[in-house]
Amino acid sequence: MNQGLFESLVGRFYDTTPVESVPLADRRIISIKDNLTRIFNTREGLLPHLKGYGLPDISEIYRTMPHGVERLEEAMAATVEKHEPRLRNVKVLRQHVAEHAMTLAFSISGEVPGFGTITFQTTFFTNGQSSIGSWKKA
Repeated sequence: MNQGLFESLVGRFYDTTPVESVPLADRRIISIKDNLTRIFNTREGLLPHLKGYGLPDISEIYRTMPHGVERLEEAMAATVEKHEPRLRNVKVLRQHVAEHAMTLAFSISGEVPGFGTITFQTTFFTNGQSSIGSWKKA
């Protein structure tokens, strides 16, 4: 099975795209992207039955800039390593954005067994939400 259990049960991906409409080769990567979206848009502690799931409050990260960025990078890497086992040797790197943009951008890369290394682009906004852009194979 290329997609995750969640997608198999509901029959669609996070953006409501039906699983069957996505080529088999891409399903696992889109499933990983969907899981990262859920993780990054959940605040740490919100799901007490999943210890370490989610990220710290993004508004607090903005308040403690520039030191908050390092804390966010570390939290992202630790959370992905713990809650997305299909992605190994995770690396999180801050990307440059214009100072007036009021966003934080990161690349998250890792190895997917049997597929290779992939990179996702993630942007965090001041409202606390994140968006994961397209992925690319390295």
